[in-house]
Amino acid sequence: MKKIWITSALVVVLALVALVFWNAKQSLQIIDSQQLSQWMTDETDMVIVDLREPELFEEGRVPNAINIPFAEINEKYRSIPTDKKVVFVCHTGRMGVESGNLLLENGYKDVSNLDGGMAKWTGQVES
Repeated sequence: MKKIWITSALVVVLALVALVFWNAKQSLQIIDSQQLSQWMTDETDMVIVDLREPELFEEGRVPNAINIPFAEINEKYRSIPTDKKVVFVCHTGRMGVESGNLLLENGYKDVSNLDGGMAKWTGQVES
C-alpha cells in the first residue's frame, strides 16, 4: 500500500511540474548588437523585423531585415513566421519591446529585441 501511495504522489508531482513548464509564459529576450551579429554569422534561422518608417529603413538597416513599420505591426504581425526566431529592431529599442510582447501574447515562442536599436547597431550610441 505504501508503494502505491508513493508512486501515485510521484506521478502527481511530475504531472504538476510538467504542467508548470508547459504553461510557462515565454519572455522577450533582449539582445545586443554582438549577439545579433553572431546569429547572423552562424546563419541562425531568423526573421529580423525593422519597425522604423520606410524612409529610415531605406537609409540603412540591419542586413536581411524586413520592414514592418511600428504603426502597422498590429495588422501585419501574422505575416511573420512562427517557426523562426524573430528579432525586432527600431530606433532605440522601445517599439521592439512592445512589438515583441505582442508576438509573445499571440503564441510566438522565440522573440528578441535589439537593445538600443539602430542607434547602437550603427554606433551612434555607445553600449
